[in-house]
Amino acid sequence: MSTPGAAAPEPSPIDAAREAYEHTRRLLFPFRFERWLALGLVAFLDQCGRGGMGGAMPGGPPGLGWPPSSGSHAGPDLSGLGAWLTAHVALIVTVAAAALAAIVAVLALILWIGSRATFVYVDDVATGRAEVSRPWSAHAERANSYFAWRFGLAAVLFVSMAVMVLLAVLSVVLIGRGEVGGATLGTLLLIALVPAFLLLLVAGGLAAQFLRDFVAPLQIHGRTSCGPAVRVLVGLVRAYPIPFLLYVILKIVFGVLQGMLLVAAACLTLCCILVPVVTQTALQPLFFFERAWSLCLLRQMGYDLLGPEPLPAEPLADADLP
Repeated sequence: MSTPGAAAPEPSPIDAAREAYEHTRRLLFPFRFERWLALGLVAFLDQCGRGGMGGAMPGGPPGLGWPPSSGSHAGPDLSGLGAWLTAHVALIVTVAAAALAAIVAVLALILWIGSRATFVYVDDVATGRAEVSRPWSAHAERANSYFAWRFGLAAVLFVSMAVMVLLAVLSVVLIGRGEVGGATLGTLLLIALVPAFLLLLVAGGLAAQFLRDFVAPLQIHGRTSCGPAVRVLVGLVRAYPIPFLLYVILKIVFGVLQGMLLVAAACLTLCCILVPVVTQTALQPLFFFERAWSLCLLRQMGYDLLGPEPLPAEPLADADLP
């Protein structure tokens, strides 16, 4: 194992990709169905909290005069809306709070499962094993710390987007009033919100990706919580900005190619491959390579996790931390 901080050549994401390819070829072939299935399950769980979620549109409150009365061409009668909301404000607040709490609880559970599985998959890819229960319990403390950071990041993004939505609504209201000063202010605010929203999406996506690709492995290597691992990653990014930038660009290209391959496979299998776990099992070399890529890049920087032995579970003494 290389020593962190030792003099080394400039890390290369391209060389790391070659190493990840060889690591994937060596550990996944010859093909063994039960091994690919176990890794497919872990890879599926690792993706929890990283995809989108659909939503439903609830119906409106009763007694608002919908549909409109016969002969009316002015749309639904909303004259009773204010009175209904006033009369049922306590019920509305209670239902809204309960719904919000339920949504947050479900999302937190999904993020927690994905966080625990992230450490399981790192362990399996690094050691070449296909285990679930041992790494699930061995890395529990670090995975919970990682989950707290992921949940905090999601909360910050949600609040930031909610503020932007409110500002966008305010801008539309100002423009709709027709006053010159207000319309100008609203227009400028809308123009400023567009790049701010895009920047927030990019920053949030990069933060989430770097947490998974680098912080979680650094936690395992240092046997530490998420905070110290984040500080180590910040130092590495400052020391090697170009390799990390190239890694991000190559990961985007890889993601596009992976998506195209998935679409082709879905067409050939009549979408049967899109069934959860089936996707990750059938295309396990892609998921395994993607997970090994950042581990190989970290190894070039002096943080080596790859090896046949299970990754350690007990924390090191403070003097032994990198």
